[in-house]
Amino acid sequence: MRRAGWAAAAVVVGWYVFALAILHPLTDAPVVDSWLYGSAVRRYLRTGEIRFAGYSQATPIAQVVYGVAWAHVFGGNSASLELSVVALAVLCGVMFHALALKCGAPRWQALAATGLLICNPCFMFLSFSFMTEIPFLTAIVAAHLAFANAEGRRAQLWLWLAAALSAIAFLIRPFGAMVIAGCVGAMILYDTRLRGMNLRDRAVWAEMLVPFGAALAICAGVWIGLTVLGPKPWEMQLNENHFRYIFRVPLANYLRAGVLGPALYLGTVLSPLAILQLTTPRWRRVVMGGAGIFAAAMLLMWMDNRMPVTPEYSCFGGWHNVLILRGQANRFSWNSDWQYAFLILASFGAAGLLAAFAGIFRTLGRSAAAILIAATIYWLATIPLWFYNDRYYLVLVPAGAIVMALAPLPRRRLVMAAGFAMTFAMGLMSLGGTYAYQRGMAAILATRNELERKGVPRSAIDAGYALNGEDLYRYPKHGIDTMKLEAGIPMITSEKVGEYTIASEPIAGMEVVERLEWPGPFGLGHRYFYLVKTPAAHDGNPPTAAPAAPQPKN
Repeated sequence: MRRAGWAAAAVVVGWYVFALAILHPLTDAPVVDSWLYGSAVRRYLRTGEIRFAGYSQATPIAQVVYGVAWAHVFGGNSASLELSVVALAVLCGVMFHALALKCGAPRWQALAATGLLICNPCFMFLSFSFMTEIPFLTAIVAAHLAFANAEGRRAQLWLWLAAALSAIAFLIRPFGAMVIAGCVGAMILYDTRLRGMNLRDRAVWAEMLVPFGAALAICAGVWIGLTVLGPKPWEMQLNENHFRYIFRVPLANYLRAGVLGPALYLGTVLSPLAILQLTTPRWRRVVMGGAGIFAAAMLLMWMDNRMPVTPEYSCFGGWHNVLILRGQANRFSWNSDWQYAFLILASFGAAGLLAAFAGIFRTLGRSAAAILIAATIYWLATIPLWFYNDRYYLVLVPAGAIVMALAPLPRRRLVMAAGFAMTFAMGLMSLGGTYAYQRGMAAILATRNELERKGVPRSAIDAGYALNGEDLYRYPKHGIDTMKLEAGIPMITSEKVGEYTIASEPIAGMEVVERLEWPGPFGLGHRYFYLVKTPAAHDGNPPTAAPAAPQPKN
């Protein structure tokens, strides 16, 4: 077992060393919303207070504390904070492998399932950012691993550690509370039967539940402090009224985007092992289930064709929309028949996942059950909250990967080779997309710097959502900012087009100054975005463009 752990650690570390070699040098620029959290780190270094921008919808306190500790040693610029998350991604991969083994997975399937996690397009892309996804996943995987070790004489110590890590996850995202629910639910289901206890054994149950009760109390206290007693970010206040729309959304949209969407995403990113269920006696279920899911998806797509598209793959570094520039739409969309090819893959992958779960359901242990209960609660919560983006579905991947690690597969060399080869191919595509993003952002950064060297004020340059937020957001010396203070920031609080704009395509009524080259979606070939300028003289009002909607914030 120990040898398998060291081998997995070597694979995970080697993968990220390879990725860093390809991506070097990392661009010193934020990724999507990470300017909000990186700014909070640098603000703490200057003022000694943890304070988030009013534009934030998330308050990842634990991540900021971690970032501050890292910045004291390695610096607090964007590239350094990205490396801090790379370290967490490596730790997450190693711990996930240990968790899969602890849940009873065969060694090769535990390693393959770990590959599904670290080669995931969204996991790879966000490993090189200061976004909240990877720190959050690391905390919940660590909590589940501690819970899995809670047996024997030191069980109580491990339960306290699992509860503490759950609270840390909550201090990154409130959904960390789902880990507490998963662990408590698994204890209620399994410990009553295995230890001969019943709910009347109050002393034993109290001892087991006290750690999670304490963690829940901490979570509740922090939540009250942030949402009731403390100053609330103005963006969060604006979005509080959105809940009234819950009952105005058609049922077909909830079914397609909220129920089917995550299933198709998991079917795609877990397909290297899920498709291999066709080599087992369960192959008939996979074929029939895949056909049924595909038919259901086509019907729901016909009934409801609004955003997000089906299947939805926004969180991939190679798409143009990830840079969030003016010009083309900044939501992922399909414009070719590849949509149906991926829909077929996703449908049969999802069917393979369901068949695998049906095969292991009766033999699930307490540790695996805690993971699946937590993931189920999370999935149900995303539906009314409209978290219809694969950045949010990423939280479900460890649970799905655990299912694939536990579901028996033939121990034939061809099957094992196919699983590892498909996973590695997905990893290379993910790395290619991340490379494209890094080089594209480097071109944008260089263009912004060149304009400033020529004397163009930064306020006259629209360099896209992330850089505009990093450079133009206004922070008061003390306290939280107001919406009024932030007025006029392009792509943040303003629809107005700046004098100079870096756009994903030419904008009508503006002069093209320069065409900028960056790699194709998978890191190969090339494509272009454009530096455009408002004409020196124009009739009437200056040109405007519809605001490019930012990615949903954490």
